[in-house]
Amino acid sequence: MIRKILNYYKLPLLISATLTITLLALGVIRRPWPISEIVIGCLLGTFVLDLEYVMYAYILEPNTEFSKSIIGYIKHKDFGGLIGFVNTHKSELTDRALNSALFQAILVPIAIFAVYASQSLLIKALILSTFASSIYKLIESLFEGKTAEWFWAMKVKPTKTGIIGFIMFLMLVLIYCLYIF
Repeated sequence: MIRKILNYYKLPLLISATLTITLLALGVIRRPWPISEIVIGCLLGTFVLDLEYVMYAYILEPNTEFSKSIIGYIKHKDFGGLIGFVNTHKSELTDRALNSALFQAILVPIAIFAVYASQSLLIKALILSTFASSIYKLIESLFEGKTAEWFWAMKVKPTKTGIIGFIMFLMLVLIYCLYIF
């Protein structure tokens, strides 16, 4: 189970570890409690976007076969099987809430606000890690050629150049958030 989880989350965990090291270096944090807040926040932020499948199964469409399978995996505590199932069948969901450009558009002001306003390093790290993970998942969708499902809320789908411009904008926002951290 651990091997399957690490195999699927290899790059997202690497992004999370890189962000953790960056936040620790930017904040010049030396005490154990703030360090643990950043580590936990970045680690949890890696998995936030995948909670969409659980939300879909329990709240949005609990009667579909996809949802019943997810509920079965959770009921039997087979999290390795759950991750494998979701990774294999994730293309069956078309209107995703968290894995979408709409969520990223909402996440941009939240990230800026959280970095400016929040005193909690856990919240800052969680939001920035979620933001970095969403950028990674968008880039992954771009390379797989599945960006239409990422921009499902838009009537006119953007071109590849528009998507790359959107990714560059998101990267600049992430760099700005790291700068003001």
